[in-house]
Amino acid sequence: MGAAIDASAIVTLKAGLRGTAHAPDDEGYDEGRRAFNLNAHQEPALVVIAGATADIVAAVRLARKEGLGVGVLATGHGVANPCNGGVLVNTSGMRGVSVDPESQSARVEPGALWSDVIPKAQEHGLVGLAGSSSGVGVVGYTLGGGYSWLGRKYGFAAESMREADLVTADGELVKASPDENADLFWGLKGGGGNFGIVTSLEFALYPLKTVYGGGIYYPVERAQEVLDLYSRWVSDLPDEMTTAVSFLNFPPVPALPEALRGKSVITVRACYCGDTQKVGKELLRPLRELGEPLMDTFQTTPCGEMDSISMDPTDPTASYGHVELLGDLSADTVTTLVEVAGAGSDTPLTSLELRELGGALARSPADLSPIGHSDSKFIMNGIGMTPTPEVAKRMQSYLAYVAESARSHETGATYVNFLELDGATPERVKAAYSHDDWERLVALKDRYDPKNMFRFDRNIPPS
Repeated sequence: MGAAIDASAIVTLKAGLRGTAHAPDDEGYDEGRRAFNLNAHQEPALVVIAGATADIVAAVRLARKEGLGVGVLATGHGVANPCNGGVLVNTSGMRGVSVDPESQSARVEPGALWSDVIPKAQEHGLVGLAGSSSGVGVVGYTLGGGYSWLGRKYGFAAESMREADLVTADGELVKASPDENADLFWGLKGGGGNFGIVTSLEFALYPLKTVYGGGIYYPVERAQEVLDLYSRWVSDLPDEMTTAVSFLNFPPVPALPEALRGKSVITVRACYCGDTQKVGKELLRPLRELGEPLMDTFQTTPCGEMDSISMDPTDPTASYGHVELLGDLSADTVTTLVEVAGAGSDTPLTSLELRELGGALARSPADLSPIGHSDSKFIMNGIGMTPTPEVAKRMQSYLAYVAESARSHETGATYVNFLELDGATPERVKAAYSHDDWERLVALKDRYDPKNMFRFDRNIPPS
């Protein structure tokens, strides 16, 4: 904990807020600081539940006056550095969304979830580049890159940004767009929350009503042949097809489909956003020729129901994860993956997933890249649920073992959005960017946040 904020300053702040504020002993403090990942324990000096942009401005100005850092929480899906001793601005109540069908764009407030955007966009036959779960906040996801099931066709979500309003470290509200504060706009598109608190974000939508998506699940004992086939299959897929392959260990809970309940599996998931379902079905034919799966969920799906592809948990959980980027899926890489996550590995991980890159995800030389403009072919992300401290220790140790085992296949780059908690070290954050991009980001930090007020994120420190 940092030094307590002067009580009279808190009283003055509260009097001018449309929302509320909570010191550590106040009712509402625990709820206001709680993140989706229950391992993200935050102990801010003050939680400000923002009800309007003016509340965010006031919170930043108070933090500046008190010499404190500032953190932001919408859903807490991706807490990198917990806001201990700082002012935590909770934007979860600011969920306004407007869709403009003529310009094919959406504008959101800082607490908006993808589940707020998707139905309004679909009314006009449009879709945004949401991630694997619609329960994630739009702004934080977008500022960190944003990998979508439509990514190989349309790129990272950050590239679809059109403009943003944000409160800077000096408590001023500024606009960033290609025409106004263009350097700052460049840095926001993948630079996370390092330069201010975004209060309004406008981004492009795309004309699309349905996709052909789902997963094919096989027993984990078939991992070697599934990965061998997958590595060949993805080598010449069209950009309209975005894919992932995952080792999954399902708990024996009734909410799961019977075919997967309590089982260890390997699954190929994919989403085809081309013109016809028939093409998507044909592209999947090699996978279906592997033989009878445990389950095949592929179907034509409304864009509003794309969560069904990943089936991510919707309730807050305690977890740890680790991300690396792979340069290949060679026979040696496959062997390594089977050793650390396949049958007989005794892996405690809930999932070990490889998300395919390439296509539009690899074509943004002018934009800031959240994967370092590297020659990476896959994002490898391991996640484990940790109900107890003992399990947490084992999970962190196993994640480190997986990363070390795959070292010779890794490019050394990381992916900004998947860096969480103890994984968001200064070295790992820096590895998410190319050398030139990093130098430019540090120069922006020197200009907009020289005292590093916005440090409770995937932090880019000033020079």
